[in-house]
Amino acid sequence: MYYKVPYNYNLEKKKLDFVSYIITAYNKRKYLQNVFQALAIEGGRHKREYIIVDDGSYDNTSIVLKKFASKLPGKLIIIKRGNLGASYSTNEAVLHASGYWIRLLDGDDNVTYKSTSKMLYLAHRYKVNFVYGLISEKKSNINSMPFSHFKQNREEGLKKFIKNCPANSSSILVSKKRYILSGGCNENFISPDQVLFLRLFSKGAAVFLNQVVAILPSNQSKDRLSSQIKRSRYESILALINFCNENPNLEKKFIKMAFKRALSRANTYNKRLNNIYFSSHWFNYILSKFLVTKYYKKQMYNALKVFSGCSDEKPKGWKTRAEKICISNNFIRK
Repeated sequence: MYYKVPYNYNLEKKKLDFVSYIITAYNKRKYLQNVFQALAIEGGRHKREYIIVDDGSYDNTSIVLKKFASKLPGKLIIIKRGNLGASYSTNEAVLHASGYWIRLLDGDDNVTYKSTSKMLYLAHRYKVNFVYGLISEKKSNINSMPFSHFKQNREEGLKKFIKNCPANSSSILVSKKRYILSGGCNENFISPDQVLFLRLFSKGAAVFLNQVVAILPSNQSKDRLSSQIKRSRYESILALINFCNENPNLEKKFIKMAFKRALSRANTYNKRLNNIYFSSHWFNYILSKFLVTKYYKKQMYNALKVFSGCSDEKPKGWKTRAEKICISNNFIRK
């Protein structure tokens, strides 16, 4: 069970249009001017604050943060400390948030015009506390996209994100309460994305806004998980294992989907990365099409070896610093 901690969920009616922007930055100095400019002109009538965590940067990120603080239409809070990872930083910042809503943003992603106010509108209209949109590398035609959106129930959301993770955390608007009750980010993962969407959907419905709400930088940093194929795919399978472990009463249909997806991904990348076409990973994948074995978790752990080598243990270089020194915020640990 989760630790019992007296959280302030900020549920007062006066805060229903108050958004806390959570921005994590690790050596993102060259991107921050564009990030701040996008936030400054985002528009919308909602109240806002900005909580930026300088996660142990050594490129003078904090100097840039202070330089552009006056351009923001809301209070800026800067948290600076040694490097512990984006997931830890996000959890830490949420605990400092004064808003009813949390808007997540990576330190090199730019919000699009009125994207937060659009998601706020949908949250109020559908009476949900979780809305997410699209993220793109392309800036063209964003504002010409139709205002397409629809509600997804728990089952639809879990099916979508077990199959793949087609969005990242910079596309999320969620209430502080739902974020905390879902467990937030798992600090043993370098990226918040894989686990966070599964945790949020495990708590109920959401609205999907079929519009771009954040833009990736054209010259992405090599530190982004998306640029690290083996580590990214390792964590995508580990996220499914984590999801099954966290939910002992999980419906069999979701277990089957997670099991099949993990083994399918291992087989695909065993061929692509290791040039091996027929192996135990291939056999297990074929087997997963027909049944879920009693020892399905063991086979899922075994699938990790495609990316990490002969052991399913996470390579030391892939561990977050928070994981290495066993630091964690209470509400995300079980």
